Amino acid sequence: MVVDDSLQFASAVAQFLACNGDFEVLASANSGGEALARTPAEQPDLMFIDIGMPGMNGFAVASLIKGRGAAPKIVMMTLEDSEENRIGAMAAGADGFLPKDNFAHGLHAVVDLLFGTSGLNK
Repeated sequence: MVVDDSLQFASAVAQFLACNGDFEVLASANSGGEALARTPAEQPDLMFIDIGMPGMNGFAVASLIKGRGAAPKIVMMTLEDSEENRIGAMAAGADGFLPKDNFAHGLHAVVDLLFGTSGLNK
């Protein structure tokens, strides 16, 4: 599941994942509230959540989802790669952190870290 208030970025991530590996993007959510509502029904294995969203930010979304049973792996995304955001992601319970400007190059390493093997075409 991809969670980002930018429809364009969420769509690009979904297309990239579908074309570059053994991923099926079950759903996209454009707000924290939508992500919280859809996660139980979709039961994703992995969620990419944008930190900077209006209303409920990605830290709050990640924390609430991680507080539920059988929580998926969560990778926080942001345009602002800062120590503050990395610490916030860890504090929220995220399993990984990926700057948006490095998404294509960093995806393999993050998936390897979380699942042991990316299964992506190299």
